[in-house]
Amino acid sequence: MKEQILKIEAIIFDLGGTLIEYAGSYAVWPDLETPGLAAAYRYFQDKAVALPPFAQFRDAGFAILPGRWQEAVDGRRNLRLVDFVGEILQNCVGANGVDPTWLVEAGELYQNAICAQAHLLPGTIAGLEAVKGQYKIGLLSNTMFTGAAHVNDLQRFGIDGYFEAMLFSADAHKWKPQPDPYRQLLSDLGIDPAHAVFVGDSPGHDIVGAHAAGMKAILIRNSDRFPMVEGVEPDGVIARLDELAKVLKQWQGSDAA
Repeated sequence: MKEQILKIEAIIFDLGGTLIEYAGSYAVWPDLETPGLAAAYRYFQDKAVALPPFAQFRDAGFAILPGRWQEAVDGRRNLRLVDFVGEILQNCVGANGVDPTWLVEAGELYQNAICAQAHLLPGTIAGLEAVKGQYKIGLLSNTMFTGAAHVNDLQRFGIDGYFEAMLFSADAHKWKPQPDPYRQLLSDLGIDPAHAVFVGDSPGHDIVGAHAAGMKAILIRNSDRFPMVEGVEPDGVIARLDELAKVLKQWQGSDAA
């Protein structure tokens, strides 16, 4: 910890890898997108689109996604699932004139397949319960999925009621680590960045962005998916979300709730 925080009024949480795990049986990204790509592929097959073998379709997605994601987090362009699916189709079959509703429907099946393998991370509910009522709570997620899909996940796991404000990057056209999405969410909560803490699992996105927005940041290290970044130092580190309240209490003094 760099310095003691005397007044904390809000906590903003990342979603994937912090509260909910979406990776299923896949250890690395973009491999974990495979079930979604398979669902979209089957949809286009049913529409009689002349597709290449699935491996070629999947590998086209794997080749496209990292660059598009980097453009999004750099603030150069938004990334929506419907556009990503359309680009894969264009790459594989040159389908410029495909019915736009097909892309939307294929995208819905894609995100449903990924969300179906999601599960709550250990300590999530206990961690949220420990801070409920003491701070304003928000949610900020880098995602190419629609916000509605993730709200469904929150409802399915019974944690949607903890959050007073949410922002999903593809919907808002704002991505971490740019400071704008943090500032927008804090504005929605009516909280100054100096009195807010962000909790996330990506040093290069969550921690960097929170610091750029003027917040403190806690890194949750529950996987090795994101490596540490040289020169990026979180203000605190936890292994599970149910360790959060103890850190906040220490930052505010032993008499803090």
